[in-house]
Amino acid sequence: MFSETFVPSIFSYKHRLLHLSVLFFIVPYWYSHYNEQHRLSSYSVETAMFLSWERAIVKPGAMFKKAVIGFNCNVDLIVSGVRVVEALNTTCSEGKDQESMESLADLHQTFAHFFQRGAAAERYMSSEEQFNILVNEAEASTRSHHHIGGNAALMADRIAANFPSTEVYLVGPIGPRSQALIHPSVKRTNSTRILKDELHVILEYKQGEILGDWVAPSSSRFITSHDHFSGSMVVMEMFFKAIAQFRPDLVIITGVHLLEFQSKEMRQEKMRLIKRNLLQINPKTPIHLELGSLADEAFSTDVISKILPYVDSLGINEQELTFLSHIADGPYREEYPVQAGTVHVHKVVEMLHWLLKTYGRDPTGQNPNKVGYRLSRIHFHCLTYHIMVSSGTDWSNLAAGLAAGARIAGRLSCNIGANTMDSELLEIRTAANFVLDKKMEKHYQFESHNEMLSPLRLSRLSIRLIRRKPPVEKGILDEGVTFSDVHNVILTPTTRLPYPEEELRDHLEKTSSEIMKERNKQRYGTRKKKDLGLIDFSHLPIEDHVVALFPGQGAQFVGMGQKVVEVPAAKRIFDEASEVLGYDMLKVCLEGPRQKLEQTLYCQPAVVTSSVAAFEALKASDPSIEENLTDAAGFSVGEYAALVAGKCLSFGDAIRIVKTRADAMSECGKLVKSGMVTVRVKATSKLDKAMTDARKVAIEKRELDICEVANYLYCGVRVIGGSETCLKFLEDNQDKYKIQVLKRLAVSAAFHTRQMESAVDKVAQAFRNIEMHRPVCNVYSNYTGKVMSSKKGDVRGAVAKQVNSPVRWEQIQQFLFRKHQNEVFPRFYEVGPGRQLGAMLF
Repeated sequence: MFSETFVPSIFSYKHRLLHLSVLFFIVPYWYSHYNEQHRLSSYSVETAMFLSWERAIVKPGAMFKKAVIGFNCNVDLIVSGVRVVEALNTTCSEGKDQESMESLADLHQTFAHFFQRGAAAERYMSSEEQFNILVNEAEASTRSHHHIGGNAALMADRIAANFPSTEVYLVGPIGPRSQALIHPSVKRTNSTRILKDELHVILEYKQGEILGDWVAPSSSRFITSHDHFSGSMVVMEMFFKAIAQFRPDLVIITGVHLLEFQSKEMRQEKMRLIKRNLLQINPKTPIHLELGSLADEAFSTDVISKILPYVDSLGINEQELTFLSHIADGPYREEYPVQAGTVHVHKVVEMLHWLLKTYGRDPTGQNPNKVGYRLSRIHFHCLTYHIMVSSGTDWSNLAAGLAAGARIAGRLSCNIGANTMDSELLEIRTAANFVLDKKMEKHYQFESHNEMLSPLRLSRLSIRLIRRKPPVEKGILDEGVTFSDVHNVILTPTTRLPYPEEELRDHLEKTSSEIMKERNKQRYGTRKKKDLGLIDFSHLPIEDHVVALFPGQGAQFVGMGQKVVEVPAAKRIFDEASEVLGYDMLKVCLEGPRQKLEQTLYCQPAVVTSSVAAFEALKASDPSIEENLTDAAGFSVGEYAALVAGKCLSFGDAIRIVKTRADAMSECGKLVKSGMVTVRVKATSKLDKAMTDARKVAIEKRELDICEVANYLYCGVRVIGGSETCLKFLEDNQDKYKIQVLKRLAVSAAFHTRQMESAVDKVAQAFRNIEMHRPVCNVYSNYTGKVMSSKKGDVRGAVAKQVNSPVRWEQIQQFLFRKHQNEVFPRFYEVGPGRQLGAMLF
């Protein structure tokens, strides 16, 4: 009854105001809708796409506050590829993909291989000399320009520019030019500063360009480099240390592909380091891995099995995706290498699904083979399109991220500024309809006003379950962590790894028989932290810390000590040395002659005496030096001067031991004619093989086969001690083993090698009646590369064993260079003759 009377009453005259209000609402709505449709239809396809991007890109409500990014930084030298390659005067009859290029001819072949396919690629040039020729030619080319390069530096720069509220911490080898090019708000560490920028040569070419008999089917670029530092152990260690100190809520890793061209042993060690540290990052902190160009199958297999599963997010392009599918039995293996154009979308979708299913996180937590896996998001990008895939519910801003990534890639590719939207310069070329998934018969219909497809939810990826903590598989720790990592978790309350304590203890029981002793100590309250000898100076401001470096044999020169002999305390040091040694030490230092000063018998005591005298003069000029001395390190025989500075030894006792040491080492040097050379190595060097072959040659000649590393000076530079035959072999075969012999040292024997074995006992005996004291500062051991133990027996043993063991100066430098707070460093003093130690450190 009600419905029958109500409906006609609405249209009665007495409701005329309601009729007018409805009319006033509907007419403007119809007009605005018609006008909006007319306005949109008047836009070009390009303008409509720009506007749809603007609508889709929305900043997330919760922004990342801190981000740590590492570890490849360089300067890109961008040039015309065809013009530079033709200027190299090399010939090429056919293109060929060289995994590692050794010459300019190899470069020409590899560039031609990818040029005729219109495919992007990156390859390493192993010859530094050939690479420098290429750089000189590229810099001389017209229209060449420099740009900040390396994915780490690029991403840090973009984040700093677009998200000013986010603190960005960049860890990577930063040279003078890259320092100037990077956004000023990006925080950097001085520990990875380098004197000369690492260059990447970007050989660009356009569609239709001609190289020899080939025509480029599409526009692309070829990258080549000869990096020394981006994949170095120092940079990686500083990167993961920055994560622990900076405590970011986002970690971005790039540059893993640069390890590809290093020796197998070296890259396996670094892969283990990366995996171990990834496992220690807070599971709530997202980790993004931006993959680079890969060519080596064995290395790439390690990457996808040891690193890929332990990051949350992955960035990858068409070359990398097809290569991983090719080597790991994924779908469409025949797509590698990518030809001109791009890979069909449905093939990429299937490969991404395979990658996420095989190496991604298991949402059920039931798969024991995927314990610890984190991968749940992949961002695929190529010049034609971007795709984002994910599993689970952790990623809430995928659409905006996908649109933002596509927009910025388009702007960079087409050289359009961030504040410019000149669509007249652009032309969109795309199919109106293409297949997304053949099995599901999913198609994409292009719409310029909504160019982004709504999320494609594959039934195999759309399972949503409540997240549960997965069970830890037995043995998962064996490869990922070391004994010391787990040991610290058990015994140090402030340390944590993302594994149950029971599993950690099981791992310890397998790796150390000492764990039961440690458990009992902890249970009965008698446990004490292991005494490492490290003295804490945190009460002093870092800028007040004093670090003293003392040189070793080889730094001597006639006239050393002349500048400090007027200081009474320094003069007393020379007098005491003369009394102990039985000859006028000051006269030997000031007058020589040089031949005498270079003899081990006189050289070692002279260097130690001059160094200690210089330290006394330094303390006299600045009394704060002694009270603020926090660290002392000496190179080789300079270690005795460091022990004196740390008040572990008196100078008189030190010079007596040095005299015994010099006598014993001089006698060892007479066994065979030998010496030392400085060599430079790089990722592709085969130094171990070279030394092994050199020893074989010596054995064939019935000579003593001594050839081994005597000093680790700094990154990439070693000192080799060996017999004359072995050293001659190294000098004559530098190119074969890809090493560079820099110079012969002015020494009379192969110190710090097994040639000195008989001297070890004599030095140890010299310590027996010597009174030693607990050091007042941190004194570093050449034998271990770490701070000396506070136990007197350990100190005696380390100093004696140093005679026939390599000097680990590179490791000591790493410890010293980490002594800083942000941009504030301690005061470093090189005390004694020469300035080599400071040059190596900085």
